[in-house]
Amino acid sequence: MRILVVNDDGISAPGIRALVNELKKIGEVTVSAPLTGMSGAGHGLSINKVLRVEKQQFDENVIGYAVEGTPRDCAELGINAFMKNQVDLLVTGINQGSNLSNNIPCSGTCGAACTGLDYGIPAIAMSLDFGDEYDYSYSAEIGRNMAEWFIRQPFNRQFVLNVNVPNLPREEIKGYRICGHGGNYLYHQDLTPRYDGRYYYYDTSASEFSFVNMVENLEGDIYALHHGYITVSPIRLDMVSYGDFPRLQDNIDQFKY
Repeated sequence: MRILVVNDDGISAPGIRALVNELKKIGEVTVSAPLTGMSGAGHGLSINKVLRVEKQQFDENVIGYAVEGTPRDCAELGINAFMKNQVDLLVTGINQGSNLSNNIPCSGTCGAACTGLDYGIPAIAMSLDFGDEYDYSYSAEIGRNMAEWFIRQPFNRQFVLNVNVPNLPREEIKGYRICGHGGNYLYHQDLTPRYDGRYYYYDTSASEFSFVNMVENLEGDIYALHHGYITVSPIRLDMVSYGDFPRLQDNIDQFKY
């Protein structure tokens, strides 16, 4: 099995190292990752820009490509250039921090994984929840086990698996939950500007967040993750709200063109 591994935390991040160490037990791994951290890049794709790439020995058995671009750029290059359309599975992560609910569209980890939908390649996005420390060993094992299972499923090209692992000792993990949208992360940042006479400067490096519109049961991904469950959510690129078609149709006549 030929596996492409991408992340958004950068090619030197410990999460991708742990993931590769597990995935190479089940297949031939190639790494394509941003040269530096690109968290929050979502589905961003570089247009009208030359992408500089450094080929390197990721470890003694794995070739890596450090890309001066977005996670989606890394996935596109990995599929079309580095592996020449010979990818059986795309796995992204392991992200430092969860990717849940309204965070999913802006997640570089999920954005890169969704590239698989365009090319008919099974794809999994892996994240480890926020914490004071990050031990990726257990979540990397989960990633390997999930890859071995998902690649055998007949539906594996219909959606991306978004998997989030609690930042807990493995003996405290309660199991798996299939989850949907569980609420909204609301970010709080001190955006007091500094001004040097020409530019305004806003420091977004430090932020806190709270949760609103929470789903208070195990069907919501935020609630389930915070209660010790590995969350597994099927995600797609289609963001159209089909259930609102009748409401829109009933009122569209008010629009004058």
